[in-house]
Amino acid sequence: MYRKDSIAIGEWIKNSNKALLVTGARQIGKTWLIRDEIEKSGYTKFEVNFIDQPDMVSYLNAEMSAEDFLIKLKMIMPEDCKSHETVVFFDEIQKCPEIVTKIKFLVDEGSFKYVMSGSLLGVELKGITSVPVGYLTVLTMYPMDFEEFMIANNVSKTTLEMLKAKCQPVDEFIHQKLLSLFFIYLIVGGMPDAVKIYIATKDIREVDKVQRDIVALYKEDFSQYESEDKKLKLISIYD
Repeated sequence: MYRKDSIAIGEWIKNSNKALLVTGARQIGKTWLIRDEIEKSGYTKFEVNFIDQPDMVSYLNAEMSAEDFLIKLKMIMPEDCKSHETVVFFDEIQKCPEIVTKIKFLVDEGSFKYVMSGSLLGVELKGITSVPVGYLTVLTMYPMDFEEFMIANNVSKTTLEMLKAKCQPVDEFIHQKLLSLFFIYLIVGGMPDAVKIYIATKDIREVDKVQRDIVALYKEDFSQYESEDKKLKLISIYD
């Protein structure tokens, strides 16, 4: 499904010498979008997910010089990951914040492009965004907005362009159709998995199952960062 942030990530791959950090709530499509844009760019992708590959945390998060870090990184990269042709993607970066402290050296050294992704809660609690601005671009993603929702539901490009261009009421037939779609958007929301299920089934009950799974995942996420008493407070507030 189309996401507006694909433009920013695509531009970063083509033109930026900085590292990129994509942050935002869980389940909004950060990882998928980064992978998709790297694939479209023609660069080779080397990905480390610090939740799916917990052994990588101890391997890369230890205290070491930036030079030693780069040597250890190259040791686990396949042969096809050539200098100046590879994007290194660190996913769930909040699990391995030591990498961010070395980003200045990695950017200056220039062998690879570096993109990181992390959940908003983890990134904020670890203070990851405090890296010098000159070496890191931060992109905050959000769930799908109504325009992206309309595109996912096959509203034509002509209609969207007309809506943007006209400074007067649209045709009543079009207005009612889009208003109905907006009411559905209020129920489905902008989480990509929920939108995908709605498009496939048009069944709000199936959408509700996805939304409940996401709520459960968010509650589980609290337990990773806080003590038991604070976790209970967070869950209470969230409920």
